[in-house]
Amino acid sequence: MPTDQAAVFRSLRQRLWRNGLQTMLESGRVRLVTMLGTSLFVTAFVFGLSYFGFYELFRLNLPIKGLIVGGLFDLMFFTLGVMLLFSTGIILYASLFTAPEANFLLTTPARADRIFATKFHAAVAFSSWGFVVLGMPILIAYGLVAGVPWFYFPLLPLYLLGFVLLPGAVSAFVCLMLVRFLPRNRKQALIAIGGVLAVVIGYWMYRTAVAARSTLVSNSKDELEGFVGQFALARSAFAPSHWMTNGIMAAARGEIAEMILPLLMIWCNGLLAFLIAAWTASRIYRTAFDRATGFGGTQKRYGANWLDRIMGWLVFYLDKPTRVLVIKDFRTFRRDPTQWVLLFIFGGMILIGASNFRQYYNADLDVLDKYILGLVNLAGTSVLLCAGLSRFIFPLISLEGRKFWILGLMPLKRQQILIGKFAFAATGSVLIAETMVVGSEFLLNFSISGLLVHALTVAVMAIGLSGLNVGLGAYMPNFRETDPSKIVVGFNGTVNMVVGLLYVVVILAVMAVPMHAAAVMKHFQKITTVGFPWWAYAGLPVGVAIGIVATILPMRAGAKSLKTVEF
Repeated sequence: MPTDQAAVFRSLRQRLWRNGLQTMLESGRVRLVTMLGTSLFVTAFVFGLSYFGFYELFRLNLPIKGLIVGGLFDLMFFTLGVMLLFSTGIILYASLFTAPEANFLLTTPARADRIFATKFHAAVAFSSWGFVVLGMPILIAYGLVAGVPWFYFPLLPLYLLGFVLLPGAVSAFVCLMLVRFLPRNRKQALIAIGGVLAVVIGYWMYRTAVAARSTLVSNSKDELEGFVGQFALARSAFAPSHWMTNGIMAAARGEIAEMILPLLMIWCNGLLAFLIAAWTASRIYRTAFDRATGFGGTQKRYGANWLDRIMGWLVFYLDKPTRVLVIKDFRTFRRDPTQWVLLFIFGGMILIGASNFRQYYNADLDVLDKYILGLVNLAGTSVLLCAGLSRFIFPLISLEGRKFWILGLMPLKRQQILIGKFAFAATGSVLIAETMVVGSEFLLNFSISGLLVHALTVAVMAIGLSGLNVGLGAYMPNFRETDPSKIVVGFNGTVNMVVGLLYVVVILAVMAVPMHAAAVMKHFQKITTVGFPWWAYAGLPVGVAIGIVATILPMRAGAKSLKTVEF
């Protein structure tokens, strides 16, 4: 009688989950309660902010069940869908082709499609964790403000779970095809594909920036429609994001027939895409694995790369053993293609903002508009910085894992290891963030005082976020996981991400917002004096103090936790 492989894998997943939960309850109750409390606080914060926004729309007599909110949902679901495409594909690549577990499973009688399905379920669960947890408060807040029927709320999990299936299956299919059919020189092929995508995205960015500038200058209805038309893909009848919006809005209006059809479309297309991906895996997964692990490539050349020498020069202030450790982390980072793919994604998002600010500068905006855009630029860069550090820096300690004994042979204390990782994170993030913020605001012809305030704010932001990610990464490590993507989107990584976002909000509110509030007051009160009142800068020392606390306390907690760990 043949073995039911699906039941075997399902039993193994349940046992692993149960053992992990039991271990956490026995050895880390304080940490578990802390993480749950933080998550509940952030969920409540997102819910409160969303409720306030939807209530303001309702108070202004805007059609809250009409096209305005529908357009916002279209953009939100489209953006989240694109992010799920990249994140699921990267996690699945690491699980199927680089994880030691995949190498072991392929030596067993397990079918290739069953191995793929198991890894696919885990990848989708990890990549969609934050999407479901943070998306639910927004949609629940909308339902409470809009006065929706009772069946709206039970349908939300069905819509969200069905939506994450389709981009996950598409990214899995693309991942398998790329690994199987890319030529031997994969690096050159990936560079060519990335170049084509960069050209397409750059052209769309240019069109969007031109439309935005025309809208700001003319304020005409035709120009506004042209700007909205740049996002027509998110509102297309063939876009799953639009199916989500149609179904949720129909449920909010109590239209039962209209809400069922989008739900069926989401699930049917998602399941069909998964079946296609699983069938493809049954045919090409083993061959793709052989190609991914069997290519020797050119002969390796050992020695310092010129990028490593630059990194060593940037951290010249460290002692030599710690500096060597920083270069090791940087070398590991630049050799990992999955890290570079995400870095290009984050860089592309920042370039979108920079190109738009260039167009705004050409539009000759007045002083108030420039201060508003400057604050948006600072906030956007800070959020992307938070996401980037959470992805790249938080898993560093966990990834040392079973190889930590090698670091123990070095003449370094464990506290110095954390200092080296903090120096690596802070140096890189300060350089990137300062370049983006200061460069964009030079284009805006920002005042010297405003430029200095933003430069100090983003420096405090980068250093504090580096301390948080390194410290919490050592305080909440996961030494059993070798995939950084799973570490980031796991429970500990989600807690780290939301704590970082709270830090971003606090620093912006304390250090940057007062100066911009003063600029708004001067504009409406028609004050012509140069400079701002003293209270516009009063939050700067407070923000610096918060940044110091946010850096030192997590680093101390992480060092204390790491000191007690036995490897």
